[in-house]
Amino acid sequence: MERTVKLIQGEERSGFYVQPLMKRVWAVQLDILNVIDTICRRHDLKYYAWYGTLLGAVRHHGFIPWDDDMDLAMLREDYEKFKYFTETELPEGWSVLKVDPTLIRILNTDVIRLDQEFLSRSHGCPFIIGVDIFCLDHIPPSKEDEEIWLNLFWAVCNLHTHWNNFIEYSELEKSRYEQLMEIENLTGYHFDRNSSISDQLYELADKIAAMYWDTDSEEIAVISSLRRNSAYRIPRQSFDMILEVPFEDQTIPVLDDYDFLLSLSYGKDYMTPRRYSLHSDIKEQMKDLQKYFNDQGKELPECFHMIFEE
Repeated sequence: MERTVKLIQGEERSGFYVQPLMKRVWAVQLDILNVIDTICRRHDLKYYAWYGTLLGAVRHHGFIPWDDDMDLAMLREDYEKFKYFTETELPEGWSVLKVDPTLIRILNTDVIRLDQEFLSRSHGCPFIIGVDIFCLDHIPPSKEDEEIWLNLFWAVCNLHTHWNNFIEYSELEKSRYEQLMEIENLTGYHFDRNSSISDQLYELADKIAAMYWDTDSEEIAVISSLRRNSAYRIPRQSFDMILEVPFEDQTIPVLDDYDFLLSLSYGKDYMTPRRYSLHSDIKEQMKDLQKYFNDQGKELPECFHMIFEE
């Protein structure tokens, strides 16, 4: 999809100058969004703007000027179907990255690319660009079950996160296998020691999060957000009414009850902009790009210049 020249040019928004290269990052993210949207429409799946993308849609009718990523969410049943369809329906060279249990990222490439063919279809953006999709799971109906569910998910998720950081042939190495056996005893799940334990922990954590998706639960959440904030729970009926709101040069679906959602995440005064510095992933890729040109004794081309605020 061709983006307007205005979108690719740098411009000031809310007193913040959005640099041309960041506009190109946004353009690629919108392309990824359109592919996600096409797959969802083809198979009658629903997705919603979430976190900073929801805030940007409501407050700025597009990206938050100082933001550099895009967040979406899907209910578990649609999330699982979507993952299945991405196996055959993503464009060539695109991929699905398993970021964390209950979170995937749709990527347009797996390496920084400077070939003209790639740059011509990515609006001159050489970076690995992704759109995050969070899974929305049903919360157990009873408080007792909810506590067990959250603690079990977090124990498995935490071991997954740190599994490869343990030092082999040490007390820590012994400790991680003790934790693994404890999880086996609690869940009845058997880990194949000859296969990737980290991958199996990821899959188990995801299965735990999905345990109540087909129950009569009246509350839904991204389980990682619920773990951090016990108030982060959305009534089931909130998903009955969806709005299409302007987002850059198109629209994006949001829950009609967006005020409740945004207040949970950002407070009642969410319409008051607060500047913050992100660009972490893009910043790291910029360092790699700069090193590539430095190693060849060349200057970084002006089209790839970007200044990051500290």
